[in-house]
Amino acid sequence: MNMHLATFHDDGWELEDGESRHTEAPATFELPPLTERQSLKAGQIVKLIFRIALRDEPGLPSERTERMWVSVGEAQGFGYLGTLDNDAYCTPELKAGLQLSFEPRHVIQIWRES
Repeated sequence: MNMHLATFHDDGWELEDGESRHTEAPATFELPPLTERQSLKAGQIVKLIFRIALRDEPGLPSERTERMWVSVGEAQGFGYLGTLDNDAYCTPELKAGLQLSFEPRHVIQIWRES
């Protein structure tokens, strides 16, 4: 699979930039260090923010964001190929097993065994 980032217009969803969120609210929106986000290994689990296109009851366009876990597969160029690890709550369109591309800037959390 080639590195292709989903777009809201073409795919009905896209990943939000965690670095931008951190810049807007650094005191309340923490990120893992960039060095960790740039050196993920296959099998690690990371959290990404998905911006999802929806239709409300009268059929008007709306959107929602969900934070979901993704299993890192392999490094590709400047990013990664991963697999969605859970189903979206707001739509049946995004299900566990979906393959997607993402970049270090999208990673907002790295799962750590306690």
